[in-house]
Amino acid sequence: MEGFDVFGSDSSSDDDSHHNNHSTGQSIVTLNAIAQSITLRDAPALWEVIDSIELNGGKGLRATTNIAKGVEINRESPLVRCPNYYPAESEEKAIVMHKACVKQKFAQVKESNYQKLMSLFCHDMFCDKEGNTTEYGIYQTNSVKLSGRDSSSGGVFPVMCRMNHSCAANVRHEWNESIEKLFLFADRDIEEGEELYSNYGGFDVNYKTSERRDFLQRNFGFHCLCEKCHEFDDGLSSSSMTTRSK
Repeated sequence: MEGFDVFGSDSSSDDDSHHNNHSTGQSIVTLNAIAQSITLRDAPALWEVIDSIELNGGKGLRATTNIAKGVEINRESPLVRCPNYYPAESEEKAIVMHKACVKQKFAQVKESNYQKLMSLFCHDMFCDKEGNTTEYGIYQTNSVKLSGRDSSSGGVFPVMCRMNHSCAANVRHEWNESIEKLFLFADRDIEEGEELYSNYGGFDVNYKTSERRDFLQRNFGFHCLCEKCHEFDDGLSSSSMTTRSK
């Protein structure tokens, strides 16, 4: 029997065809050390949720202080997790299995967390016929793939999924299965007030602008006009940047 990858618009894909692997030996050692710690971060949050300047009513995350490269910005457990991959006779049957899993997982969360989940953005392609948000749409739009293609699972993280996309992201994700948390690290020095950007496709720096845009359009429904893409455009205003609403 064949198996099918049913993971949709994953905000932090580890698909080898699109991802530049950040999980170096050093980072693995660092995360193992964190996993053994008996205390979590007790410092004030290094981020805040904002109304993104690039979106009409959309959300984003912004640094509340200067953050040095490599510093842990946040750690978060998923409210729901589902497999990325299902053994099935057809892709259609795998999707049915995936939808059933999403429905079951959403039914298991407590009411306060359910409200957090349902407040997230749902891509139009996953809404019902009346245009209403669906649980499946919330999962497919906001979930993060936690390990390699066709393996492990994905999860929804209500804070981290608020981040918008840039092909020149200033943060990176790292999943630690032993403590079931997603860590967010600064990928370069970040200034206070600067918006935090994730790379939805995990692109290698050598990918062409057309390739990145094609992937983002197909998977997330927007034509990217981030700073990196805008460098290659003639006659386009950076103020018209298009990203996914949250």
